[in-house]
Amino acid sequence: MANAKDGMNPQLHAAYERWMVSQVKASAGERRQRLKKGLSFSLKQFVARIFWPAVGSFDGWHAEYEVVDFKDGYRYLDLAKPSVAIKICIEVDDKGSHGQQADAYKFSDDRFRQNDLVIDDWKVLRFSLQSIMDQPRRCQQQLMHALAKWGFESDRIVPALLPTEMAIYSFIENRAESFSPAALAKAVGIHRNTAVKHLKSLVEKGKVMPDVGTKTGSPTRRYRCKKGYL
Repeated sequence: MANAKDGMNPQLHAAYERWMVSQVKASAGERRQRLKKGLSFSLKQFVARIFWPAVGSFDGWHAEYEVVDFKDGYRYLDLAKPSVAIKICIEVDDKGSHGQQADAYKFSDDRFRQNDLVIDDWKVLRFSLQSIMDQPRRCQQQLMHALAKWGFESDRIVPALLPTEMAIYSFIENRAESFSPAALAKAVGIHRNTAVKHLKSLVEKGKVMPDVGTKTGSPTRRYRCKKGYL
């Protein structure tokens, strides 16, 4: 059964358990011990509220990923996708470990940690626990936008939408009004031409529809969510 405190539905819970078993089997030493203790509350909330709705797959992702820092010590990344082409690190910050309650040394060390990752060509995304709990849609959109920009267009499994398409659809799905491609591009943070391309794809996939006010044969100027398609 899924743990209600984790916010995981049965499908996610089953995928998460399989993923964690495989992570433990593939690990050793300190990383293995960390994984056996289980992920933190903050990271589980990120997985349930942000990562799974946005990405829909754990393929290629690692929890408590071990990297060597510039002092020949070890650092552990909350969530990482270390592909050959690009290395992505996602960090979840809570006040206790990264914010007001952290002492001066830990605060400074956390900055050195991120700088080391950037120097080593990691793409770093950071989300606070507060934003995960209070602004999940914005976090999802930012994650999908980053993955799309970095070339990970095919991770999303259900529904079969690209990350940028998911960002557009997430913005309009609960809104009754229609939107122009320019307005959607601004909301999601992409170029208007890119928005037009993805809107056409969303129409083909049955997720959005041209506004009913658009005349037959004329260019589509506005789009809205296609009600009843889930």
